[in-house]
Amino acid sequence: MSLYQPHQPDSALLSRIGGNDPVHIENSTFNSIAGNMNVSHTTNVGESGMEILRKELCVDAMHDSAVRPPDPSCHPGTRAAILERLDEWSFEQPEDSAIFWLHGCAGIGKSAIAQQFAASCQGRGQLGGSFFWKRGDAGRGHWRSLLPTLAYQLAAAFPGIGRLIQEVVETDRLVASKSMRHQVEKLFVLPFREAPKLKSRPIWVLDGLDECEDRAAQTMLLRSLIDVVRAKHIPIHILICSRSESHICEILEASENSDICRDFPIRAGLSADADISRYLTDEFTRIHRAHTRRGITLDDDWPGKATIRKLVVRSSGTFIYASTIVRYVDDDYSHPADRLDAVLSLDPCSTTPLDDLYTQILSVIPNRAILVRVLHAIVYEIYLDPEQIDIVLQLRRGTSRITLRGLHSLLQLPPVRILGFHGTVELLHASFRDFLVDPQRSLDFFISGEELRIALVHSMAGALESGLRPFDFR
Repeated sequence: MSLYQPHQPDSALLSRIGGNDPVHIENSTFNSIAGNMNVSHTTNVGESGMEILRKELCVDAMHDSAVRPPDPSCHPGTRAAILERLDEWSFEQPEDSAIFWLHGCAGIGKSAIAQQFAASCQGRGQLGGSFFWKRGDAGRGHWRSLLPTLAYQLAAAFPGIGRLIQEVVETDRLVASKSMRHQVEKLFVLPFREAPKLKSRPIWVLDGLDECEDRAAQTMLLRSLIDVVRAKHIPIHILICSRSESHICEILEASENSDICRDFPIRAGLSADADISRYLTDEFTRIHRAHTRRGITLDDDWPGKATIRKLVVRSSGTFIYASTIVRYVDDDYSHPADRLDAVLSLDPCSTTPLDDLYTQILSVIPNRAILVRVLHAIVYEIYLDPEQIDIVLQLRRGTSRITLRGLHSLLQLPPVRILGFHGTVELLHASFRDFLVDPQRSLDFFISGEELRIALVHSMAGALESGLRPFDFR
């Protein structure tokens, strides 16, 4: 059930419009003739191709968007070998594996590598566009805004082809609402066919393909990209990052595509352990320095090399475990040594250390029943901010913020709404959502039960029936 409603003109505003001159409001024209109001919807035919694309793109999906997590890039000095390999690939000829597939398990650091590589390409003038999917997100959870977003970035970064992309869009003004193959043909194949030689070969960075909610669209996108790259219709390099899902493997690891696709798995190993050790050492040094300045007592060598080694082993090559620990320990309202001790008290022989960590973090939040209801609203109604969750769940205002404040290591809270503008609660990693919706993993914190879904729907319906305006949910 969605709380969003199409915007309608304010009737009070219309009643104040007088005279016979047309009045333009948003995309409609209002004509008052002899006291009668006629409404006609119009299209701004003078819009440029870039303006049309701008309305269809998803800014939040770009690598340098303000909504990206606070620490998305690789920690300095880590992932050097992989980043060097990507840099070498970025200068190769189009026919030499134009598609580079970087894959691995959740939390192993794919997005951080993609973020770092995109920034490097942008600094060298090579970035033709980036798109970071996020499951469940209104703009980043599907493919519909992908191609307009890439086309806009490509046109802005490479003026030689930008003019041609604009002309195509101005000729086919509804191109962004057409099929995927139609968009690929019009937005990229046709412009590249007429474009002069570019100063450098554009690079696309596509991260989290497996988080696109339409699995069929994932397959169609891969096949479309392979087709146009093989035919040399678009001289571009494409980095694709994803988990090693079977349907993606079937395409990108197929022998017939080996000339187009380069396969690079990220695995746990000595190199990953060394990177995680360096990351933890640097971050705990920072935490030690920051907290001692506030008068909090910590041993000079805290947490110690032995503790770092234990945490590296438990990380099992995944950066998400290490980064979650750092955010959990670095808490303004708790002693960092107490937080770290809580992590170290978890079963060292567990085969699911990340699940144990998530459970530990959630278990310290009081009033588990409210916590589960709030998390359920976040995952299944992603358009809500904490204040809206309070309204929907009929909680005292501020309850959701207080409940979630202790989860800064797992999610990011938006600022309190100002002048009607608001952001939504952001889960920092897809693995946390996966944990919450799996009853075998989350146990008491499982949020996908039928009872919770029914309760949420009834709460939302009750909020609207009580006279709450749709505007309150925007």
